[in-house]
Amino acid sequence: MARRGSVLVVAVTLLAACASDGDASPASSATTPAVDATTEVPATSSAPPTTEATTTSTLDPAESLAADVEADFREADGLGREASMDPFDEAKEAAALDRRLGVIADNFAAKLADWRDRNYALRENPDVPSSITVEVPATLVVEGGDVAEMQICEVDSWLVVEVGAGPNGSDAIVSDEVASYRTVIFLREVEGIWRIEGGAEASRSEGNGACVAG
Repeated sequence: MARRGSVLVVAVTLLAACASDGDASPASSATTPAVDATTEVPATSSAPPTTEATTTSTLDPAESLAADVEADFREADGLGREASMDPFDEAKEAAALDRRLGVIADNFAAKLADWRDRNYALRENPDVPSSITVEVPATLVVEGGDVAEMQICEVDSWLVVEVGAGPNGSDAIVSDEVASYRTVIFLREVEGIWRIEGGAEASRSEGNGACVAG
């Protein structure tokens, strides 16, 4: 079954690690894409600092890395869904591609092109909520490197529809299959943003609307 809502979309690619002089990181076919991550600058006022700012300031380097990688990953995921829900919007496609590298970007662009030809789009499943759970926080593949990995479990319940092909101009459901996937995601830091570069699927469960222990 194709991974419809997945951030990795069409194919999950296991990127080989290269070892040289102690360096090992997933190989990249770097066709970069971008989005934006903004940092809020506290206003100069007498207002007490927010809880979020206080928490962030107390994170150790490993926790800070994991938080940054997860935040960028979830933003990339959200941008990908927005583009998949409206594949004719060039700005949304560009924003999603900007957060993906190499074959992951190529696969995503190919999926959107195919959906435009078929007049397909992504829609939320009203009965089974989708979700992404970070099971193992992000760490660097090689200390001091620019590639991180983290393990997620995704419940993919998204609907693929043919827009306007149903009764009275409603959307016709093309695929409503539900599955859960456990995947190790690789992200590479480019220009201060962690971008999705690849992944290795560890397990899948068809028809499962929850991430089961494994």
